[in-house]
Amino acid sequence: MQKQQQISLNIPLDFNQLIDIVRQLPPEEKLVLSEVLLEKQEVVIPEEHKTIVRQRIKASEQDPSRLLKWDDVKQNLKL
Repeated sequence: MQKQQQISLNIPLDFNQLIDIVRQLPPEEKLVLSEVLLEKQEVVIPEEHKTIVRQRIKASEQDPSRLLKWDDVKQNLKL
């Protein structure tokens, strides 16, 4: 059975201090922490953003020449 550690903190921390504390955790505890942080996160996309995407999709369907070819984009992104 895994031993549970209890931590009680009543000190002011800034975000960077919290990161420093997390970095000191053993890998197993970091994994558990990451799972806790990522669970049940609901991403809320504003309706305005959805509307913009729908408009862009419609415009692209009406005029496919607006679209860029992935190979061209990839070439332009190379540094």
